[in-house]
Amino acid sequence: MMRINLLPWREARRVQRQRDLIGMLVVAALVACGMVFLVHTEIANRIEFQQQRNEYLRGEIARLKKAAEELAELQKAKSRLVDRINVIQKLQTSRPGMVRMLDELVRLLPEDIFLTAFKTADNKVTLNGTARSDLIISEFMRDIKTSKLFGEPVLQIIQTKDVNNVQARVFELSIPLKLGAGQAEMGGGKT
Repeated sequence: MMRINLLPWREARRVQRQRDLIGMLVVAALVACGMVFLVHTEIANRIEFQQQRNEYLRGEIARLKKAAEELAELQKAKSRLVDRINVIQKLQTSRPGMVRMLDELVRLLPEDIFLTAFKTADNKVTLNGTARSDLIISEFMRDIKTSKLFGEPVLQIIQTKDVNNVQARVFELSIPLKLGAGQAEMGGGKT
């Protein structure tokens, strides 16, 4: 005899398919959740790694800024030292020139002129003094003009005064110096 299956096999198959579908959906949801978790973890790790790199770079930038500030301070100190060295060198080279200038001035000074004041400023010598006559002052100015150390003298003031019942000429004479150009020749070899 033949057996007839009267059970609703279509229903059972439909229920089985629904179970399989729900199982696959649950597995797909778990896989999707796992993927989202992995992607989220990877992105969080990359963000943390980038933040660590940014912190490292900020630290290095701060260190470099500090080094740049120290370098700027050193540059300022160097420029101050170079300025001082230049001033000292200028003084060293002008010292023999000034000695020569004084020596030359004493040699050019006639016997009848008496200096009462002597001042140097900005490559210029100002002489105050008395003389017996205008002729002696003129001769002194010509001698100064022919000197290699002095420029063209300029007579600022000349007055006639009685000094001990003798008439004398009081004068102020301004003389430019030629020490700047000829200093190296004069004193450059002995520094």
